[in-house]
Amino acid sequence: MSIRKRESKKTKNGYVYEVLIKYKEHITGKTKWITKSGFARKVDAERFEEETKARLKENIHLKTEKRTFDDVFQIYIVNDPFTKETTKFVRKSVYNKHLKDTIGKCDIAKIDYEYIQNTLNELAKVNTKQTIEGIYKIINGVFTFAYNNNYISRKPYVKLKLNGIRTQSKKKTITLEEFNMFIERYKHPVKNNVLESDNYIVALYIGLYTGIRISECIALKREDIDLANNVMSINKQIQTIGGVTKITTLKSEASYRELPISNELHDILEKHFEKYPESEYVIFGKDMNYVKSQKIRKSLNRTSEKLGIPFHYHMLRHMFITQLYNKGVDIKVAQSLAGHSSYQTTADIYTELDQQKTVNFNTSNLYS
Repeated sequence: MSIRKRESKKTKNGYVYEVLIKYKEHITGKTKWITKSGFARKVDAERFEEETKARLKENIHLKTEKRTFDDVFQIYIVNDPFTKETTKFVRKSVYNKHLKDTIGKCDIAKIDYEYIQNTLNELAKVNTKQTIEGIYKIINGVFTFAYNNNYISRKPYVKLKLNGIRTQSKKKTITLEEFNMFIERYKHPVKNNVLESDNYIVALYIGLYTGIRISECIALKREDIDLANNVMSINKQIQTIGGVTKITTLKSEASYRELPISNELHDILEKHFEKYPESEYVIFGKDMNYVKSQKIRKSLNRTSEKLGIPFHYHMLRHMFITQLYNKGVDIKVAQSLAGHSSYQTTADIYTELDQQKTVNFNTSNLYS
């Protein structure tokens, strides 16, 4: 008998229904029981019994050939329709670096909670908590995929402890004075490459006045810039994935946005377009085509080293949000302008700025 009554003081009628299901574990062949109690109505117990037996019957048809964790990862990463190619590329890199030669070699059906936790503990000795969380997402994704596709009968863990080494907080922004030092440096190019330097200067100003990502900046075309109405349309990005550079969709729906162009940026763009009318792109190279983000990053890194000022393009994004905060712009408005898909992302930055009371920098009428 798989459904029986049990006395209970928690119900009005004095009893609950309990379900007991006997089955054989498909991998070991051992007899096991599934027990669940607390059903106030028999119909609920019967429904649970029916659904559980159906699930067990499905598991009889599990794919029985031995598969390593790596085997399943390779299938999972190719067939996940909900993950962008850029994210897949990052996950492949993280997997190859941290998991392929350890858990990747194990029979996925035999991996248990303890092994996964020990693997994460070892990795946590030399990696940050953020890295460990990324590794955990990969492991969880592979096991969820394996379970849903009948490679395993159950996921081997419920909740894992995610630790990691502490790191010193990195510099997130620069002062306007430091920013101007970069501008002055590019105004006097070492190799007399005026076209390249002019474009990098414009890219820096776009980042300062709009806070857009570098991938969004290099994808800007002149048709995206409406100087008559002072509006910039962010509708695509250029990314390099697996060595292939191409135009792609944006990070999220929130990333699609129209941004106001300040008077200062208007003048900078207008002069840039008058000087270089040939290219359809706002930021371009000698061939008048778009510039890869890696090239801009390398140039900024070299300039950063020469000036002795730690800097990367994303700092301009933080400077922009800092300016919004200092001018009292509402968090929801700031979220929209920054293109953050999560309100919490913007709120966290505002909270941090509120605690630090970051020194303001003057950019005149920006969102006044």
